[in-house]
Amino acid sequence: MRCIKKVGCGVFINLFIISLLFSQAINSSTIFESPTAKFPVENIYWEAGLTSSIALKNYDKSIEPHPSNFDLFGYVSFFKKYMIGLKIYTLSEISADFSYLIMEEFANYPALAVGIRNISYKRYINPAGGEPPEGGFRDENYKGKFRRNPEIFSLYLVATKTFGERFEMSLGLGRGEFIGYGPRSKYLNIDHYMDSYHDLSLGLFGGAKINILPYLSFITEIDGRDLNMGLKVQTGGFSFALAFTKLEGLFFVKEEEHPFYRFTGALTVNSNIIPTKPLPVYVTFSVYDKEIKEPLKNAIISFTETKLPPLKTDEKGNVSYELMPGIYMVKISMPEYKTLKVKLNIKKGRKRLTVKIPLTLKITRKERAFTYIKSARENVEKGNFYQAKKDYEQAKKIYPAYPGLSKEYSQFLTLYQNKIVSARSSALEYESKGQLQNAIKAWQEVLKLDPENEEASAKIKSLSEELARKKVTPKKPAKKPSKPAYTKSQIQRMLNQAITEYQKANYGRAKELLKKVLAADPGNSKAREYLKKTERRLKLLGK
Repeated sequence: MRCIKKVGCGVFINLFIISLLFSQAINSSTIFESPTAKFPVENIYWEAGLTSSIALKNYDKSIEPHPSNFDLFGYVSFFKKYMIGLKIYTLSEISADFSYLIMEEFANYPALAVGIRNISYKRYINPAGGEPPEGGFRDENYKGKFRRNPEIFSLYLVATKTFGERFEMSLGLGRGEFIGYGPRSKYLNIDHYMDSYHDLSLGLFGGAKINILPYLSFITEIDGRDLNMGLKVQTGGFSFALAFTKLEGLFFVKEEEHPFYRFTGALTVNSNIIPTKPLPVYVTFSVYDKEIKEPLKNAIISFTETKLPPLKTDEKGNVSYELMPGIYMVKISMPEYKTLKVKLNIKKGRKRLTVKIPLTLKITRKERAFTYIKSARENVEKGNFYQAKKDYEQAKKIYPAYPGLSKEYSQFLTLYQNKIVSARSSALEYESKGQLQNAIKAWQEVLKLDPENEEASAKIKSLSEELARKKVTPKKPAKKPSKPAYTKSQIQRMLNQAITEYQKANYGRAKELLKKVLAADPGNSKAREYLKKTERRLKLLGK
């Protein structure tokens, strides 16, 4: 009975461990086993957990000496850049890890980190033990020329890039535990292509993470030894993972070769389990023109569904504000630019955050530049060369990279300068022949082409003065037309006739008579009144 109880307890414990554990140190900075360049955002952060796996094929111990395994691990992160870890496989199989964040992810550039795993006194060390052939997983203890690569001091360099809120990808280069010679994984390391074995060989590794829900992710990874796929749940101070690992054995190893693949799991706890009072984050918004990458002054940043005041950017396109951790809906607006709405997730533990916001014009610079180019072409056809020059200059200022603009503007400048030179030559020729009036006209043509031409302005002034001195005979004043002599009775009859013509709608005749009346009697108010009425009617009739 005691034996049965022991067996039952053993089975229960094994099943419990299997459902909760994973075969390597699985934490928030790894995909499954493979490292990433994603570091915790807190200045001080710790994580600890249990890992285990079980073989899904039931082989004799002579074939599979490690049908299950159980490990412990923990690590601490400092200042968002340094990470130190410890892995305990057995009481004699213990190793340390260290990693350093070289560069955080920004714009189109990925985060970059370097690290070293399995800092130990043992040359061979992994979750299934040490020295081959007894230590290590069966599928990793290769036979022949290519043997298991020693895991001690497994150096690596890894880059991680996020794409939106749902997708994250990592790619790295490493040695030691990242090197394998399986049916397909051999293509990831240098030794396969050199057809020779090296302890310091380098191989590729990488993986992807797809966020299905805010707390649930699908994860896959590959390196020289493993192909893994599974799910990871991360919430608050805990994370939990289940996966199928070593799938290369499932897909590419024949049955008689004893395919080796496992079911794995992990449970971790981290420093977020201890509640801390959230502190405000100093957030800097940097708004710039997406097309020319220049900062935008006076852009308005408002927080919808909150009572927070709107913010306005300075000359450098920046504005800063302290915000509590949380999710904000932010609206960025500016005249002539399309309004942009973004979802801002401010996580606790950060002290500073810079949010870069590109705005797009409602009418693009290319479209505005084309408007000026079109106007310039029309002005060239009309002969308005100076205005055409201004239009071309405005187009170049707005969008210098407009296709073909530089060449077109250069050709125009050649034509424009030739026009000025030709007009100036004509002016100087007329001036040398003493044809002052023609010279003035030619200089006026130069000034029309180039209103800022000081030489043309000075010449017109001096030649006009010289021409005025040469005029001897003054103009006789024009004789004023004499007033037609009419008697009062004649004026009255003419006025009556004009009124009659007005009433008959003969407005042209009425106007003619009324003018005669006023010429003879300028103070005749009635004639003046009817003249106004007549002119209004003619105007309405379009005459």
